[in-house]
Amino acid sequence: MNNFFNLKRFCRLFVKHTVEHYRTYLMSIAVLTGVILLGGSFLFFIVLEPPDTGFQMAAFVILMLIAGCIFTSTVFADFGEKNKSIPALTLPATAFEKFLVGWIYSYPIFLLVYTTIFYLALGALGITKHWDPKHHFVLFSLFQGEMPVLLVLFSILHAITIFGAIFFKNMHFIKTGFAFFISYSVLMICNTIFLKVITGLGIIKLAMPFGFLNFDVGPKYYSLSADGPDSLMVIITMMLVSVLIWTAAYFKLKEKQV
Repeated sequence: MNNFFNLKRFCRLFVKHTVEHYRTYLMSIAVLTGVILLGGSFLFFIVLEPPDTGFQMAAFVILMLIAGCIFTSTVFADFGEKNKSIPALTLPATAFEKFLVGWIYSYPIFLLVYTTIFYLALGALGITKHWDPKHHFVLFSLFQGEMPVLLVLFSILHAITIFGAIFFKNMHFIKTGFAFFISYSVLMICNTIFLKVITGLGIIKLAMPFGFLNFDVGPKYYSLSADGPDSLMVIITMMLVSVLIWTAAYFKLKEKQV
């Protein structure tokens, strides 16, 4: 039997995981739907004009990142918590198969289900609300230019959440969030200092990695960013970072199983 991946064994593991957790996942879907409908109802019925596509996109992304990280941490919680890790790790399947089941549920399946729920809920709210004849409610499009960047951002946070869920033994979501914000703050400060050194500019605003370079020259304010092929390279680099963290999380799981 293949010690890395066996399709028949993987399918059995996927079915087993689904049977054991489908109630929890259905409850999560119900909670998510309720949050979107309640939050959307409150917003729709206090505003006079329908929310524009930019606002809808922002709400979609923020909720996707928060809900995605929480859901991912629950999917991989069995590999971190002491009382659950032993039966999960001793299950007769390879580390890669266990990792892949959790990854499929927390990445493509989550994105598909979340997007469907958000669109249906937003569409239902838009139809229910009777707007002024001068205003028309228009749903935002997933095929906007910013979507690849947002998908990469979700990938990075997803990878970090998986690694934290496997690495920490308890309170993994809180510890992962704390470690992420501390590390990102340090990285942002180091990136700002580095940019000051290579540009020779004395006044540079805090610069996020792969973000904008903001600085003042006299009374004028400048903001520089990558464009064209350079922006594509930034997206590819960030995606490679996600792949590296996913790989590190897999080897951490494999180390635990051994």
